[in-house]
Amino acid sequence: MTFTSTHSTYDPNLFAGVAKYYCQFRPRYNDDLYQLLIKEFQLDGTGRLLDLGTGTGLIAIALSPHFKEVIALDPDPEMLKEAQQEAELDNIQNIRWVNTQAENISQELGEFRLITIGRAYHWFHKPKVLQLASDRLVQGGGIAITYSHQDIWHSTELWKINVLDIVKKYLGEKRRVGNSTIENLDDTYSALPSLLKQSGFSAPKFQRLTIIKTWTVNSWIGYLYSTAFARPAYFGDRLAEFEKDIEQTLLTLFPSGEFVEQIPIDVYLAHKN
Repeated sequence: MTFTSTHSTYDPNLFAGVAKYYCQFRPRYNDDLYQLLIKEFQLDGTGRLLDLGTGTGLIAIALSPHFKEVIALDPDPEMLKEAQQEAELDNIQNIRWVNTQAENISQELGEFRLITIGRAYHWFHKPKVLQLASDRLVQGGGIAITYSHQDIWHSTELWKINVLDIVKKYLGEKRRVGNSTIENLDDTYSALPSLLKQSGFSAPKFQRLTIIKTWTVNSWIGYLYSTAFARPAYFGDRLAEFEKDIEQTLLTLFPSGEFVEQIPIDVYLAHKN
């Protein structure tokens, strides 16, 4: 399997080895998001979509029937392999998978009617990517950026606090991201409205949606393994011990082994001026 590939500065360890967990255990966006985008940008099966930081292709695959062509871009080849397999299972043939960073998008990709960014904006060089995105949109084209409030690192929910305590017990106090650490992903979104306007977009519309997700102990562990801060490789020979700690903690709080999470999804929608 091959992909178009160009790289500059990217930490290949950010999501190394997590693609299979990402594909299986990350919560899927519900239809509310896609209906919102269809209505806001009047999607009708024409034009082209550029999905930046596509990961395992959740948005690209879901929106592919509403465009003539989709370009789905990600720097992680393992993620793109999972995405392409998902698309093939659904017999989707109008997506081109490009293995590169969002910071590398250029005129060679052509112009787009819509650009989407899912759970990836916080990893980008934001002013650069937003300006490049604006340059690649047709006049009146749009951008949609989503953010899932699912972070255990700043949650007030007891079960998430307890899970985070266990993660810190094994991996330390700081949130790991590849070869470095990060403080708070939420902070990266506070400047988004002003950055959009500086990049040639209209003042963004904001809407909050909610995903209802039912977890089991095993699927929550799988979710943790899909994150940049709890990659399985971090735990070494203590992986089974970590899983046992998580299982015991969650079963104490949820004896049935199942629990429901309401996940707020922030959606920013803007049009090119």
